[in-house]
Amino acid sequence: MEDPKHMALLFFFDHLMQKNGRRTIHDLSCQFGARGFTQEMRDAVGITQEGLTEFLSAYPSLFTLEGDQVILNGYGEDSKNHLLKLPPSARQRDYEKEAIEFFEAKLHKFGPELQIKSLLGHRSQAAPEVRLVSGRHLKEFAEFLQMQVDNFVVEGDRVRLKNMPEPKNDERDELDDEGRPLAGIKAKQAAVDYLKGVLEQNEDAPIPLDVFYKKFCDRFSHAVRQEVATNPKELLQFLKLNRNIFFIRSNKVSLVKVKPDENGSESGRSSAESSNGDNNNVLFPLTSDNLHRIHLVKALKTAQDIVSNLYNDLDATSGEKFIGIDFKIITLGQAQPSEEFLSMVVVASNSRIAVFDVAHSDSILLESGLKELLENEAVLKVMHDVKRVATILASRYGVNMQNVFDTQVAHSIIQADKFNKSIAELKAISFLNLQRVYYPQSIMYSDVTPRKLSQTPNWSQRPITDELLLLAAEETHTLVTALYRQLSSQLPANHKTLFHQKCKEALVPLPTKPPPSPLIQNHYSFNAAGVPGNGSTIPPLVTPNENGPFNGIYRPPATRRGENANPALRLAGPKPPSLFSAAAGFTASPVSMRKTSAPPYHFNPQIGPMTNLHPSIANHLGLRQPNPLILQNSQNSANFPPPAEAAPAKPKMIDSATQTISTGDITVLNIYYDS
Repeated sequence: MEDPKHMALLFFFDHLMQKNGRRTIHDLSCQFGARGFTQEMRDAVGITQEGLTEFLSAYPSLFTLEGDQVILNGYGEDSKNHLLKLPPSARQRDYEKEAIEFFEAKLHKFGPELQIKSLLGHRSQAAPEVRLVSGRHLKEFAEFLQMQVDNFVVEGDRVRLKNMPEPKNDERDELDDEGRPLAGIKAKQAAVDYLKGVLEQNEDAPIPLDVFYKKFCDRFSHAVRQEVATNPKELLQFLKLNRNIFFIRSNKVSLVKVKPDENGSESGRSSAESSNGDNNNVLFPLTSDNLHRIHLVKALKTAQDIVSNLYNDLDATSGEKFIGIDFKIITLGQAQPSEEFLSMVVVASNSRIAVFDVAHSDSILLESGLKELLENEAVLKVMHDVKRVATILASRYGVNMQNVFDTQVAHSIIQADKFNKSIAELKAISFLNLQRVYYPQSIMYSDVTPRKLSQTPNWSQRPITDELLLLAAEETHTLVTALYRQLSSQLPANHKTLFHQKCKEALVPLPTKPPPSPLIQNHYSFNAAGVPGNGSTIPPLVTPNENGPFNGIYRPPATRRGENANPALRLAGPKPPSLFSAAAGFTASPVSMRKTSAPPYHFNPQIGPMTNLHPSIANHLGLRQPNPLILQNSQNSANFPPPAEAAPAKPKMIDSATQTISTGDITVLNIYYDS
């Protein structure tokens, strides 16, 4: 093998593996001078491109030459199934059949349903030919499974056996009291009752988890198992949700033994405490039967009513005033940094849950009173991982939340105090794991399946389905029901100052994303009628500027000229105050006005707001017309021509002087109005 020809062959084989299996002859010939490519290897290959081409052509089983391209066989998208293309007589083995049998055996042992990435992890135990046939990466592996329609069923990110064994029970055994198929909470409770009965029949002997799962599969159909667990690992997680019933040690399951004089459970929480915690839940159970009690808000008027009801709920609360908050985010684009937007804002009080659909209308967030609720320091907002949304709220919507209880921060401080570690050493906990640690009953007593909770839904999906609505309400329901009370009670007293400091730090947006412009913020302080809300101020009128109106005339953006431009070419008369003046924090040079076809409409306080407002002006101001704001602004401005006593006809331009300059622009020099 130390022969120079073989060493050169291995060199080019390795180089093509590192370069995605395809290079040109020229690129490969440039490797003659590479480190490790000896003189003996160059002599064996030939020092020219022609010699290299002849050398590689001598090994057609390894390399394919197409023009000046060299392709490594068995590598990449085009050749990943190269072995499959060989006739059975040439390869003497059916690698595709071997791959199917291998993955079927893994699903029988660990399934019969697994995540595709979990099944891909078992591929390392297969023969090299099986690994090559089934694809090198997750996408290729999923495509391979999808092609085997007679053996596998691919559903989203999961795969299951098509011909998996099903129990031969009477279909009536899987119906609830109302004659409907078992689903949601009822399916989970039926599974708990059956598994508990299996352990009681087995007396004191623990049952191995795989045997326990086999008994579970023999009793329930796949439709019910999807509500509970579809593989032994998921069954283990389900059993841990019922730690007061099942005891797990060394992958064996037994019943929790409760002493006669004690009411405690393995989890360390007494049954009395558990029942008290459940009694604190004044919210309705999160089931499909209660979907009508989750308010889906799509209109501004409805949003205003719901926010008013939330305030009433807070006023009716005798204890601490708090609400649960959750934000559902959608991300656009693959590049970094990607654009993020709010899709839903979910708010829960002790009496109601509201899902605000803000994907297509920011006004539901900014004009309904919801913005003021989020910024209200007198109302405690309980949410998980506020840092992920603080920057979006501040930079895109101009919302700065106040008085937040972050459950992720609370858990970190509790763990740091318990294990005597710094917060920086601890990993952030997901909300699903937070539920499992502090309130696993929330998963048990919800129609949302554990497998759905572990997935990331597509929050941009419209219309919003009942299943998506339940998923959206899950987090705030759990926060208000129990998590806030439990975490608040477990916070160490000597670390509460640190906790409040960390919550305030999480609210600080990233400095790389500036807040919205003052114009947008002023616009969003108005209510639905276009009238400023409580505490808002009327923004000054937008006047001469390359994008704004002057004396009611819309001017398209003009080319900015320097300060030394001829004053005679500028608009005559005094300059009204501008929103973009130095006093408002802006600096802009005066610009000459270009010819416009828009008629010189006036703001007339006696006849009401200006009619036929140009759409670009309305968009720029962010106002709908007719709007009382324009009337009030016109009354506050002293630089406009005096109003006529009656509604005049369109003003006529008596005289004008124009000059065509070298750029071809027609510039207005003087404008005279009827008195």
